[in-house]
Amino acid sequence: MSTAPQSLTDNVSLPKQSGAGKITLARPDWVPESLFPFKSRWIEIDGARMHYVDEGRGPILLMIPGTPMWSFMYRHPIKMLRDQYRCIAVDLPGLGLSQSPLVKGKANSRTADLLQGFVKALDLCDFALVTHATAGPPSLEMAVRERDRIRGLVITNSIAWVYGDPKLRFFIRLISSSLFGMLNVNFNLFPRIVVRIGRKTSPFTREEKNAILGPYRSRKARTHLQNVAVSLRDEKGFLNNLESRLRYLHEKPTLFLYGTNDNGYKAGLLNHWTELLPNQKTVLLEHSAHFPVEDEPERYTGELRLWLQEQFR
Repeated sequence: MSTAPQSLTDNVSLPKQSGAGKITLARPDWVPESLFPFKSRWIEIDGARMHYVDEGRGPILLMIPGTPMWSFMYRHPIKMLRDQYRCIAVDLPGLGLSQSPLVKGKANSRTADLLQGFVKALDLCDFALVTHATAGPPSLEMAVRERDRIRGLVITNSIAWVYGDPKLRFFIRLISSSLFGMLNVNFNLFPRIVVRIGRKTSPFTREEKNAILGPYRSRKARTHLQNVAVSLRDEKGFLNNLESRLRYLHEKPTLFLYGTNDNGYKAGLLNHWTELLPNQKTVLLEHSAHFPVEDEPERYTGELRLWLQEQFR
């Protein structure tokens, strides 16, 4: 494996490990035990309270959901894989059941710092990183920094570097605008759209809708969600720097699980990802849109299981 130069973490604010510590909290009643029968855990890292679930034993999978989802999104894979794998799903800072101070316009860099602190605090080694959508950039920044801990990468419908595509540039300008932000923070616009049209194969049930919308009863969470959108616009330096640093992950086996009805896929983002991470296998899920793990949970998990068996044999 190539060795990164000393400047790999220059200008990066690393998490304060002395601030890490596990705590116990009560879970809100809108989390359905029947759909999410996993023990909730929390850990304090650098001023943030990170929520996660840790189920099963065996090779480690670290699952990181993109917005507006939280670890609830991985309920199906966890149930199907925990007999063979240790499945850890963590909520992004300020979202799901995690809480964190808001750092305006810095959601990606702040999340990368906290994910790095999380991985170190739990001493996760030789794990497969499973990431989705907006969780992709901060997850991969963590992976670059902690690449000696990474066995492989699984990426689903993640944003890449959208600035070259006019439609995606317009989309980023739209969701990061002050008008969209006002609607999002005051009226919970984006999560409400997701529970109405986010799953292509069938509507979300009432219990599933309640679980997805539950975190956004809090105005704080809605503000964090909007900050993710603003950060896609404002953190060009972070994203461009990460793009160049992905060469340190070239040797890592990568699985792309992509829904073909996703707008990012239609815009050609997957092509750019496969150029950046060439040691890859691509599986296209024809009945899925932006959330394949919701649209086709059995197919998604089956393809993931096959790939994991190759990596951990």
